[in-house]
Amino acid sequence: MERIPESVIVSIFEINIKDIRNAYVGKYEQIIEKEIKLISTRAIEKNLEISMQFDKINEKLMTPPKDIEELTEIKKYISEIGIVIEKNKVDIDSCMRIYDICNEFNHEFTGGENDDKWRLFGAPKMIMKTIEAQTATLEKQKEAFIKEMEAEQEEFEETLDSLELTVEGFATYDDISKYMETAEAVESVNERLAECLERSRRYNQREFLVGKEGKDYGRLA
Repeated sequence: MERIPESVIVSIFEINIKDIRNAYVGKYEQIIEKEIKLISTRAIEKNLEISMQFDKINEKLMTPPKDIEELTEIKKYISEIGIVIEKNKVDIDSCMRIYDICNEFNHEFTGGENDDKWRLFGAPKMIMKTIEAQTATLEKQKEAFIKEMEAEQEEFEETLDSLELTVEGFATYDDISKYMETAEAVESVNERLAECLERSRRYNQREFLVGKEGKDYGRLA
């Protein structure tokens, strides 16, 4: 049997080594590609998570208040929002580091994904601009609510005057045969009194919320 030359054996061995090495290189590149894909996906998901928090903040800030109570709640929310924004800034920095890792491996995000990245980066600044604009808007709305309340209170005073005359008129109810009529009238007045007491409490509460001196509705007693 003819002996295979040593040079041929060496060549075959080198070819096998190259194939194995190329196979491992290919596997390594696949693993790296998958890892980069996972990291980029994490960046996108983290971005979405934080962006949704800013969307909720913006929605709450931009929702017009229906009354003085809601306006007060929004102003309170604004006064406390700084802590939330600072926490979100930490989360944004963490998210930007994930993007940086992707850049180190030359991963290319789509145009829309890059837009989302920089939108998130500037989100805290945009929220502060919104707060600044909304603070001025809320002050105007506060003035409008106060004027509206004052007009209601003037009308309320007229209601109290009318109610007072009705109550004083009970002194003339001396016909016992009309006790059923009298009882119904008293019941009606009691209901009106209860409603007026509730309105007076609401007006005093709103006066307190806007820093206005409360009116005395003591005569309702």
